[in-house]
Amino acid sequence: MNVKDPATDFSCHPASREERDEIVSVYRESFDDDPVFQWLFPDRETRKPLLEEFFDVMVDHTFAHGGSVLQTMDYGAVSMYFPPDAVEQPREIRDRLLDTLRRELGPQCDKPVHLLTMLEASHPRDLPPHYYGTFVAARPRHQGHGLGTRLKKCLFAMADKDRAGAYAEASSPRNLALYERLGQRRLGAALTLPGGPPIYPIWRPPPTQAA
Repeated sequence: MNVKDPATDFSCHPASREERDEIVSVYRESFDDDPVFQWLFPDRETRKPLLEEFFDVMVDHTFAHGGSVLQTMDYGAVSMYFPPDAVEQPREIRDRLLDTLRRELGPQCDKPVHLLTMLEASHPRDLPPHYYGTFVAARPRHQGHGLGTRLKKCLFAMADKDRAGAYAEASSPRNLALYERLGQRRLGAALTLPGGPPIYPIWRPPPTQAA
């Protein structure tokens, strides 16, 4: 029996690895005003080129190590994620990611390396199997039209199909409020960046097992 892909219910589709430049361009356009990325790259003049270099690395890492990218509306919005069997990665893979960031970002690498190290260390180890959504972004001209919501609901549908939870981090109180409306809840204390904004771990448990 053919099982319907839950992504189709929300007009979302897996992104093609061959379209990685298009994916990166969404992040480059979208995160210029994000508080976490303003902290990572405080110089407005160089932020977009650094965003591109950062997401070049992150998109390649996601595809290379079991993750994927959802997209909607012809790459109007994108969302990287890891399925349950790829959430926890060997130490050597994580170290390789950080070394790549150091090489690509040069003197601007310290804050991105700190951020990823903090997120990895803070990711709870006692959660049930879950999807990990890393970065959700919509191009500026598509923001406010519900595409990010559609991507989140798509990820939740995939998690529900696999009887899995959904974990992520919200980078602003606005995003936190949106994710809470969609059914995720804060998980523990906010994470603190030195001299930067708080980041909020959020969690959606697996669906209740059928009797």
